[in-house]
Amino acid sequence: MLSQEFSHHNGSLMAPNGTGLSKQGEEPPAPVDLDATRSELTSVLLTELVKPEDVHHIAGPWTELAEKALERNPFFEPWALIPALEQYADKHVRLACVWKGDDRSELMGIAPVRAMRGYARLPVGFWGTWRHPHCFYAAPLLHGDNAAAVAASMLDLLCDGEEARSFLRLFQLGVEGPVMAAFRHAARLKRRDYYCAGSYERAILHAGQSPSKYIEQNIRKKKQKEFNRLRKRLSEQGPITFHQLTDKNSIQEWGKLFLDMEHRGWRGDEKSSLASSRADSNWFESVLTGAYTAGQLSFMRLDCGNQPIAMLVSFGAADKFSIKICHDPAFSRYSPGVMIELEATKHLLNDHAFTFMDSCAAPDHAMINSLWPQRRRITGLNVSGVHGKRILRLCKALEKARLQVRGGVNILRKDAQ
Repeated sequence: MLSQEFSHHNGSLMAPNGTGLSKQGEEPPAPVDLDATRSELTSVLLTELVKPEDVHHIAGPWTELAEKALERNPFFEPWALIPALEQYADKHVRLACVWKGDDRSELMGIAPVRAMRGYARLPVGFWGTWRHPHCFYAAPLLHGDNAAAVAASMLDLLCDGEEARSFLRLFQLGVEGPVMAAFRHAARLKRRDYYCAGSYERAILHAGQSPSKYIEQNIRKKKQKEFNRLRKRLSEQGPITFHQLTDKNSIQEWGKLFLDMEHRGWRGDEKSSLASSRADSNWFESVLTGAYTAGQLSFMRLDCGNQPIAMLVSFGAADKFSIKICHDPAFSRYSPGVMIELEATKHLLNDHAFTFMDSCAAPDHAMINSLWPQRRRITGLNVSGVHGKRILRLCKALEKARLQVRGGVNILRKDAQ
């Protein structure tokens, strides 16, 4: 579907209708210039919904957009998302695209979305950003020059266009990220309701300290002694060496080593390893090559003697996201997963181009939480259509009530202990 939209609004720039479900202070700052955004919204932007099987013809403009994006997100760049679409997308998935000019001279925004039904126990239809099983961040790619205008056009397409649904749910955004700010501003300008829901925190590593300073300030002395003791015991089995993939010809070999090592561990026992699924292993092998070609692959390996005992994969250039980790179960007593994370931390902090590494871990992940004490808050953002405000307000009320009931239950449990 292709539509032409003249997005112009002279309305108030007052506070938003949605206040969010998270605690006060969790709303992100508003770095986007609203006065500039108002003029940007007068430009002509074309929007369309593209089927997964038709995405290859936009790979070129898509790659250019990724380089100019307001916020880099490797999960949604073509080298990562196209293999995922090929392996995981169903008939309900589309790519929401925003183009500049009648001749579609430049791709200005893109987001994989899925038509979904059922929210807050209501039988309501909505669009949600689509995430495959190995996608841990879902900020759409918006052109950095006029991101709020692009976000506004995307909202018009998904919430008020020919295939509109009641609202758009943007999953897994950084609370303080620029994409979050751009969509909030677009919602304000178009007088849409919106609110945040589903907030949580996960570990993150920021640049700015030397490895020795970081370890001294962030890892307890007792933990450091334990890690040193385990490393000394492991070194009795052979020299411990840390490697990073630098040769394209080794991608296939390293990929197979990872798949085999992960499958021999607990994930293989639970049938959740990448090798347990043809789709997962195909995606992994394809995305490794794509990431390397794009200059966004960080593939690390810890060896004892000549034997790999732990491996770690992350995507991204300066802003990185940890994707997969595994270790040889025969060496579990030495905590090789912790060792490779420590080595990776030192390596990253020594890299002058490095900005941050998002762990992409669960909030209660004990191992990474003990190594990386800083946190990144992730949340979802719900934005209404022009005619979907009542439904979104009802969803918000139901979610708020559920949180209040859950909070009361937790209080009762604490009192009973």
